[in-house]
Amino acid sequence: MSYSYGFSFNIKLPDGRTIDKPHREYVDHELMWKWLLDSYESGDVYKDAVYGVDNYNFPVRNLIRHKREYPSPSPMANWRWGYDPATDDYEVRRKRTPVPKLLAEVIGQHLGKIYEQEVDRSKVESSVQDWHPDVDGRGTDVDCWVKQTMAPLLMTFGQLDIIADHPIAPADEVPANRADVMRLGLDTCVINYILPNNLIWWSLDRHDSYTEVIIRECDDQGEIRYRYWNAKVWALYDEDGNKVGSPTDHPFGRVPIIRLFDRRRFRCRNVGKPRYEDIAELQHAYYNKDSELTISDTVQAFPLLQAPQDFMQPDSEIPIGPGYCLPKAKVASGAGGYFYEGWDVVDFPKGGAESIRINLEALRDRIDRSALLTKPAGAAGTTGQTVAQSGLSKRLDQSSGNALLAELAVVLEEAEDRITELAYLVLHDGKEMPEGASEIAYPRTFNLYSADELSAAIIEFQAILTESGQLPETEEMLYTKLVKLMLPGLDDKEYESINKEIHDYLQTKAREAEARSEMTGLAGMVNGVPDPSASMTGATGPVLGQAAKNAAAVLGAAKAISREPATTGPDMAGA
Repeated sequence: MSYSYGFSFNIKLPDGRTIDKPHREYVDHELMWKWLLDSYESGDVYKDAVYGVDNYNFPVRNLIRHKREYPSPSPMANWRWGYDPATDDYEVRRKRTPVPKLLAEVIGQHLGKIYEQEVDRSKVESSVQDWHPDVDGRGTDVDCWVKQTMAPLLMTFGQLDIIADHPIAPADEVPANRADVMRLGLDTCVINYILPNNLIWWSLDRHDSYTEVIIRECDDQGEIRYRYWNAKVWALYDEDGNKVGSPTDHPFGRVPIIRLFDRRRFRCRNVGKPRYEDIAELQHAYYNKDSELTISDTVQAFPLLQAPQDFMQPDSEIPIGPGYCLPKAKVASGAGGYFYEGWDVVDFPKGGAESIRINLEALRDRIDRSALLTKPAGAAGTTGQTVAQSGLSKRLDQSSGNALLAELAVVLEEAEDRITELAYLVLHDGKEMPEGASEIAYPRTFNLYSADELSAAIIEFQAILTESGQLPETEEMLYTKLVKLMLPGLDDKEYESINKEIHDYLQTKAREAEARSEMTGLAGMVNGVPDPSASMTGATGPVLGQAAKNAAAVLGAAKAISREPATTGPDMAGA
């Protein structure tokens, strides 16, 4: 049975059932998965990818064909106008327009921020730790494999299948006993990913774990194979669905394949929702807009000429410029004769190209906003209609960026936890890892600013603290919220410690303010009677003079207010 995705099969499973079509969820999303992978890889893969045919039987590509770019249905019209599929406007746009790598750039920036800090794998189970230096049988350590393979693919698709198994025995040496298995290194584990387009059929249990799967593979000779897995055996089939060898038992007790998710589609049971899908859509729009600018600049590089029509004979040649020339008709003169206008060049209007450039900038801004990479107001590349922000406000604006990175870190941490459990299952031949035996910790806080921006934020925060103490309870609520925005992602214990420090500091500032207020009030008294000449502020003028005359009384009163025993202090008049 054939499908639009270009392959067919008829597989008879070991229990006698026949599978002749992919899973329904695979059929609905196979084209989307192919497009997402093409968008991430970009380059010629993106240019040449075909996603079916249109109503005119032309291939559907990422570059959209305009109506005027279809050849005329009349062969004579194509011959007359010199239509050549290799040199028409559409092909010029497709071949000359570079593919933007916006999706890969955004994913790379986000993952780069996450993995610039170390992932704590010190509490991973010991046998899995011994496996970490070579996880794929090619000498790749777990940190490199996760950063460069698993994480980018998981973010691109919103899902990723991981398979684990023992290494394949050499063709010229079959192990005869356990000693041979250990000597050949066949008791370890190798993992690999399965692209969503290649896991074509599956069944799930009530916990959404695989009970059966069929994987499409390609061997070294380019031959298509289908591999079936269940909880006990695996079997291999050729492209026509015929068995290749006999089913082989495995010791794992379940299908050694898991599907990792970023987020799930609500209408599907086993399909992920990629959070970067909108970036891929905007990249597609940017690529098509950029192609319009490319063809516009190309056409304007070869301007049209205008000349009198008598010079436009089929066998004439123009000794300068290209062969694109528009004839000018004779102009009747008042005396009944004719005259010709001179030669000139048709100047193309620039408004369309300028509009395309503005649209390209708008698309790039939308991509930055979607990726939470928006420039702060007043920075280079933004409009001058907004006021530049201070260092502190820029820090607070990026709280959403820290929230996104922390969310991605949780997804990647859970993915690694599941991979660790799968590796343990294979390393111990079907034994499940005890609960709590392994723990992986990803970073939760991220510094998104340069040194000068961070310094400006610290200085401004300290300036705010120096003016505090008048409303300690209100200020404490505001400052604790401010600290959470400045330092997102900390543990609750760390926030509790910071909140206590803020509370103690504000209480101290409040006591100091109260003491200053009392001292100011006493400084305005003369022998217990208010002095009309004293300033209300108590900071300058007659207040200090009166306080100097009554130094002993003021000092004693201050000691009484603070309920501290009187001690000999400095002479306030001298101070």
